[in-house]
Amino acid sequence: MPIALSLITDEVSPILADGLRMAVEEGLVKVDVRSIGGVNFMSLDEAAQRAAAREIRDAGLVVGTLATPLLKWPAPGQSAADMGDQFGFDTRGRTTDQLYEDAFRCADVLGARDLRVFSLLKHDGFTLAELDEDYEKLIRLAERHDATLHIENEHVCNMHTVADLVAAMHRWRHPRLRALLDIPNAWRRERPSEADIEAIAPFVSQIHFKDWSEAKGRMVALGEGDIPFRLLLDPIYVAARERDITFVVETHVPSEPAAATRRSLRSLQSLALTTNAAR
Repeated sequence: MPIALSLITDEVSPILADGLRMAVEEGLVKVDVRSIGGVNFMSLDEAAQRAAAREIRDAGLVVGTLATPLLKWPAPGQSAADMGDQFGFDTRGRTTDQLYEDAFRCADVLGARDLRVFSLLKHDGFTLAELDEDYEKLIRLAERHDATLHIENEHVCNMHTVADLVAAMHRWRHPRLRALLDIPNAWRRERPSEADIEAIAPFVSQIHFKDWSEAKGRMVALGEGDIPFRLLLDPIYVAARERDITFVVETHVPSEPAAATRRSLRSLQSLALTTNAAR
């Protein structure tokens, strides 16, 4: 059962070297990239992007996913009550189409074949049809760049539950489009059932891991909250017998990012090892 482990570097520190060092120390072979020095990777100049790519290669690591901010913005003519964390993203005057093109250029710089995307910031009356044109453009770009898109369920976006992801996967059935499952993001709004996880499992090749504590009212290191991951993940383990799946640490614990990430990695390694399939 091929389960790989990864971390998002800026969850350790804004300094790229800190995240790379932890990845190497924990025996990982790949990392995900989102922001560096508090600036979203897509908002860095090209020289800084290429320097970061060299630094990652020199550490002996590869980039699994470019965690883009694509479609984590309001729909045309709509406002958003909550923008969520933009992780240092600035459009720098680029149009939506230019941002789409640039995301794939950035992924190419990093050697990444996977890109995370969203579903527009939450607004009343949303329908999946609003995203048809955008996802069609992104899928065409993914085909051109031999890449795969992963829609993440996010609490400030229109797709925030596991059921939302399932509906999206059935509307846009395409091998270049997958679901990026984040159970804690859904947990705060609508707790997924084992049946929900079973329904999304065929479309998942990446899962974000953090934990939620009801008593503290915030995210905590994996294994220190209330989410029963061991009970929920059985359908994922079954799916992993047939294809690669990556477990990614994304702690969201700003008070102690490095320590919480390290503890989460240890818990994640334990979860993966229960399948006798970690690599």
